[in-house]
Parts: sequence; structure tokens; C-alpha cells
Amino acid sequence: MTSISDVTTTAGTTIASSTAGASGVMGKDDFLKLLVAQLQHQDPLNPADPTEFTAQLSQFSSLEQLFAVNDNLEKMVAENGGMERFSALSLIDREVVSTSNSFLLGENGVELGYRLDRPANSVNLIIQDQLGRTLATLPATETEAGDHFFSWDGTDEAGNIIPPGEYTMIVSAQRSNDDVFAGTALIKGIVTGVDLNGAENKLITDAGVFQMSDILSVRSQDNE
Repeated sequence: MTSISDVTTTAGTTIASSTAGASGVMGKDDFLKLLVAQLQHQDPLNPADPTEFTAQLSQFSSLEQLFAVNDNLEKMVAENGGMERFSALSLIDREVVSTSNSFLLGENGVELGYRLDRPANSVNLIIQDQLGRTLATLPATETEAGDHFFSWDGTDEAGNIIPPGEYTMIVSAQRSNDDVFAGTALIKGIVTGVDLNGAENKLITDAGVFQMSDILSVRSQDNE
């Protein structure tokens, strides 16, 4: 029996070309139509082999199951997207910690933090503007492994005031002259709104705009 992929009759070829659709991708209905066309145009002197026909029906069953699984996955993705939006909206007025190294410096300062995966002898927080220029190098007092936070008033090590705006922070830790490693920048802020546009929801905070995937922790302001 000629396999489905080898149907060369005029009717079979017509069905194959017309059922594939504009995208050129065949679905389960197209598969079934080709199977029926193959049966209708088989050679009477050389009828279909029942064993091969059963195998093709099994292929069709497997294909149908795969389409069902794909439909279920698409539904799950849509449902998860709705749940994520609901979760994002529920974070308004909550305190969040983001692993983003970009932050917004306001007139009242900002809550900065850093994570060390191992102890260090010294830690410096390097503040840079959008052009990559270093505006301040802030020595940190906490050098043990873990998460650490402090309030920065927006002045550099010499007491000069850095104007409000968007900046980035680099965490540079050192154990010895030969052991310099990077820490993870942490930014703490209060959620004031949610941006639902785009592929991923974003949280608007008083310390900047953060991706949901960058949020490390959430807590109520009453627990501070």
C-alpha cells in the first residue's frame, strides 16, 4: 500500500495542496483527508494492506493526540498569563526587592542593596550614569555572605549631591588582591503601578521599573 506521503494520484495531490492551508502546515483534518483519498484511489488489483492501513490509523491517532496536547498547552499559557497579570496588580503598595542593577534616584534617596555569595574583605558600590560614567564609589560596611541593604541619600563619597535620575549600580567585592568578584545588585522599592503592555508585565516603583521575573521578594510595608 502506498504511504500517505507518497500519494501521487491527481485527486490526492489536489487534496494535499488544497488542505495544507495558507501557512503550508498540515493539520489532523488534512491528514485524515489524505488517508481517505488514498483508500478511494487505491488500485483494485492491489488493495490496501490491512497491516499498513492499521499503522497509518495509529499515526493519525497519535497526531490527533499531539494536537490536543498542543491546544491544552496554549490554554495553560493563556491562563498563566491572566494569573500573572492578577498577581502583578496585587503587588501595588507592596515593598519589592529586584535583582535589577538599574534604579531611579529620587529626591528622598533610594534603598540600595547587594548580595554576596561568599565573604569579602571590602565591597564597593559603583554608581554610573546612563553613559557609563562613574559618579560615585560607595564603600559598603557589610561584607559577610548574604543580602545587605542601606539607604542612600544621593551624595557621593565627597558629599557632592547627585541629581535625581536613572542610574546603574555595579557591586565590586574583593577578598584579596587576586580574588575580586562581582556581587548581585539589589534594589528595594514600593510598587505604585503595573505596566501590562509587552511580553512581560512590569512593576512601576518609586525606585524604578522592574520586570516581574527580576523580583526577588515581596512584603507588606507594615512588616518593615
